[in-house]
Amino acid sequence: MIDVTDPEIPPPESPLYRLPNVFLTPHIAGAIGTERARLGNLAADEIERFIAGLPMRYSIEPARLQQLA
Repeated sequence: MIDVTDPEIPPPESPLYRLPNVFLTPHIAGAIGTERARLGNLAADEIERFIAGLPMRYSIEPARLQQLA
């Protein structure tokens, strides 16, 4: 299991992207209470959409990475 990558977000050439048994998801530091279940459901929904070939609901635009917390 990988909790956090260094750097967080791995660079495009990172071998983590090519591992067949790894899903890279956003780090949810400090989530407590019901938001953990909500974030888990959201991540599972996005994975299901990816597998089904549907567009992501919450994709991150690379150009906006500098603006995100």
